[in-house]
Amino acid sequence: MKMCRLFGMLSVNPSDACRYILEDPCSLYVQSKIDPRRLQGDGWGVGFYENESPIVIKSEKPIYMDYENFSSTVKRAKSRIILAHIRRASNPRGLPREKMISKENSQPFTYGRYIFAHNGTITIPDELAATLEEWRNKIGGLNDSEVYFWFIMKKLAEGIDLSAALKDLKATLEDLWKEAREDHPDKSRPYVGLNIVISDGESLSAYSGYEENEKLGRSICFGDQPVFEMSYLLSGEKLIIASEKTSREEDWKPLRNGELLTGRIVDNEIAVEIKRVI
Repeated sequence: MKMCRLFGMLSVNPSDACRYILEDPCSLYVQSKIDPRRLQGDGWGVGFYENESPIVIKSEKPIYMDYENFSSTVKRAKSRIILAHIRRASNPRGLPREKMISKENSQPFTYGRYIFAHNGTITIPDELAATLEEWRNKIGGLNDSEVYFWFIMKKLAEGIDLSAALKDLKATLEDLWKEAREDHPDKSRPYVGLNIVISDGESLSAYSGYEENEKLGRSICFGDQPVFEMSYLLSGEKLIIASEKTSREEDWKPLRNGELLTGRIVDNEIAVEIKRVI
């Protein structure tokens, strides 16, 4: 099973995320290399907002071999909203590795004011891409996560909110799977993990979605939660969202399977809403 690692921060005041990405016992950097069987070695990306415009800096290199570049990017990113992604590439099409590893295929992805990153695999990306109509032309790489990204962008552009867009995604994948499963005898389901972090420059959202009946393993650092169960921390003037908690000491809470969390700044405080997405 291939999986990536996600991070998102919403802060009342512009801030960096060095502690959570670089310094903590289970920082994103530590997650990239602590388990030799699950190395996050296929690229990285950091997204943030500068003068209200999204900035995304990406690399195809492992962060543990590109630390100077990665750490300088993290230190540069001072913003109310920061997203980061480290990649262990999925390859549902069975493509040669050299086609999969590139800046173009690294995350986060961006469009307009949106920054988006995904952890998981869309196992039938071509079938999902066929539903995008003219939006399919926007796909620039060979990453199945990019198909997921453009599906969500299309729905949001149509005026559908994120919760409904995620419901549409799951329903669409299930319908496509009924039609296409005989064409994919090597696959058992249409996706493995739909976890995302996404921002429009004003709010930060995270969705945790996966099949609970699958043997998916445990979190990389502490091994105390399902590997796809995300965590969040509301600490003073910051909301932190991560694929797994970056430390044991603080009051991290689980983002349960099927939950969509959205954080916004209201009257100089962070307001958090969690809703169930069936």
